[in-house]
Amino acid sequence: MRRLTLFLAAALLVAGADSASGQMVKAGVQGGLNIATADVKGDFFTEDVGTRTGMHLGITAWVDLTKYFAVRADAMYSQKGFGKGDGDVSVSVNYIEIPLYFVFQIPATVKPYLLFGVVLGLESSCNVSTASETNVPCADVSSAPQTKGADSGLVFGLGAETKFGPGFIFADAIFNYGLTDVSEPSLEIKSITTRTFYLSLGYTFNICQTIQ
Repeated sequence: MRRLTLFLAAALLVAGADSASGQMVKAGVQGGLNIATADVKGDFFTEDVGTRTGMHLGITAWVDLTKYFAVRADAMYSQKGFGKGDGDVSVSVNYIEIPLYFVFQIPATVKPYLLFGVVLGLESSCNVSTASETNVPCADVSSAPQTKGADSGLVFGLGAETKFGPGFIFADAIFNYGLTDVSEPSLEIKSITTRTFYLSLGYTFNICQTIQ
């Protein structure tokens, strides 16, 4: 993970140094739907792990280094988690997530793009719901999975952007493949790695643009 982050940072510096077509800086807001689950290993889950549907909401910033290449950074509140296969137990783990993307785009009126990068998540809350209790803090339930407080992963997806009014509207679909074991060691749980699918809609404004 550390090597990947260093590689992305180095590539960003090279792309910025080689850019001669001007740079556009955009910033705005985004939000949408989360479909979250996890790869859970241990005796606690004896059936397929279920999903949790949530939402994400935050801010976004884009730098178009060339007409084909951009970088994007987000900061957002994101609801993740998973359920026990039989539906008796669900775990809700919410994060403040900071993804950094490389964006490859095709110039057009409706501009399609591909993006990939890395993401860091800092846990804001962890709650457990059962048939008899709802949103009980994970720390208060001895039999519930206990989380470490941070997550990281790879993010990749696709989307499209177009001019709309004074700014730009965009929509994308992104998958977050968790790399960090977010569980504390226990007899019931060996490891938990998150898997999250995001459907987003956002709007940005042009902040500044260098001379072409």
